[in-house]
Amino acid sequence: MPDPAPEPARPAGRGRLHGLDLARWIAVAGMLVIHFGPPFLDRESPLGVIVATYAWGRSTILFAFLAGVSLALVTGGASVHRGRRARTGAARVAVRGAALVLIGWGLHAIVTAGGSNLTVIITFYGLYFLLAIPLLRLTAPWAAAAAAAAFAVGPQLLFALRRSAEEGGAMAGVTRAVEAHDPGHLLAGQGLMELTVHGYYPALAYLPAVLAGLAVGRLDLHSPLVRARLAAFGMVLAFVSYRTSWHAWYNYGLIGELGAREEVVGSVPTGDARWLLTDMPHSATTPEVLGGTGVAIAVLAACLGLADRFPRLTAPFTAAGSMALTVYAAHAVVMAWQATLPEDIGGLIGLVNREMSEVYLVGSVAIALLWRRTLGRGPLEAGVSELAKASAPGPRSPAHARRARRRRPFRR
Repeated sequence: MPDPAPEPARPAGRGRLHGLDLARWIAVAGMLVIHFGPPFLDRESPLGVIVATYAWGRSTILFAFLAGVSLALVTGGASVHRGRRARTGAARVAVRGAALVLIGWGLHAIVTAGGSNLTVIITFYGLYFLLAIPLLRLTAPWAAAAAAAAFAVGPQLLFALRRSAEEGGAMAGVTRAVEAHDPGHLLAGQGLMELTVHGYYPALAYLPAVLAGLAVGRLDLHSPLVRARLAAFGMVLAFVSYRTSWHAWYNYGLIGELGAREEVVGSVPTGDARWLLTDMPHSATTPEVLGGTGVAIAVLAACLGLADRFPRLTAPFTAAGSMALTVYAAHAVVMAWQATLPEDIGGLIGLVNREMSEVYLVGSVAIALLWRRTLGRGPLEAGVSELAKASAPGPRSPAHARRARRRRPFRR
C-alpha cells in the first residue's frame, strides 16, 4: 500500500494546547493536596479545609476527563482519523494503555513495599485507555451520546455488581474465578476485577468522564466561542448534579433515613440504592462523577484561555502538566519513602518530610520547567511515546521524517 499524501501544514495558531497541560497540572496539584496536604496552609484552617475538600475526588475525575481529551487529540481532534491513520492511532493507544498498566503495577509494588496507603491511579488510567479504543472513531455528537449512556448506566451497574459480590451472589463467584487466574491480581494486587469493579477508581464509574473528554476533544478547542460554551455548560452541569444530590438529602428526607451523606466517603453502602444519589468524593455515583466532569469541563475551558493569554506566567505550571505522569510517579515514590520514616525523625530529612507539600509542589514545578526547557518531554512521557511509535509505526510525511532525525531524545 503506498504512503498517503503528506499531511497538510498545521494552520497558524493551531499548535499545542498549553491550556491542556495547565489543566493536567491542576489535576496533579489536587492529588498532591490530598496526599501531602494543602501547601502554605494549615490543613486545619478554614481555607485549608476548603482547598482539600474541593480537590478531593474532583482531581481524579479531572485526570480521567483529560485522558479522554488527550485520546481525542492524538486521534485527530475535530477531524477524526480514518483508515490507516485511525488503525495506527488505535494501536498506539493500546500500547500506551498497556505501558501505563505496567508502570502502575510497578508503582503499586513500590508503594506497598513502603507501607504507604496510596492507591495508584495510573493502572486504572491505563485500563481507561484500553476500554476507550473501540470508540476512538466517534465524532463529537456520538462520543457525547456514549458518555451520556455511560453516566446513566455505569455507576448503577457498578452498584449492582458490588451488591451481588457483598451478598455472595453471582458476582462473588465471578470475582473469585477471575482472580484465581488473573496475573494482575496474583502478581500486583491490581487485576481486572479491582480495576473495573472493586477498586478505588473503578472503570465502570470513571470511564464516563473519559468519554466526556473524548467528546470535548473532538471540538475546536482553539475557538474562543467553543471555550465559552464549554465553561458555561460545565458550570451548569456541575450545579445541576450537585444540587440534585443536595435536594435528595435535605429537601426529600434522605438525611433522616440514611444519615448525613458527609459521613460516608468512598464506596457507598450497597444495602440501599438511594445511596446512588450521594455526590461525596469517591462514591462512584452518577451525581459525583457527572458533577466532577462538569467542573473538569469548566476548568479546561478556563485553563485554555489563561494559558493563551498569560503564556509566560503559566509556563512553569504547563511545563509540570506536560509531564504529569512523571510528576505523579515521583510523588508515589516519595510517599513510599515517607512511610518508612520514623515519626520523630529530625534534622533536614524531618524538615523536608514535615514540609513535603510545599517542597514537592515547588520542587516539581521548578524541575519540570528546567527539564522542559533543556530536554523536552518528561522521561516517562518520552519513554511511553517512543514505545508506542516504535510498536505501531504510522505514515510519515517527508518533513516529519526530517524533523525526527534532528530531534533530541526527549524532545517533542
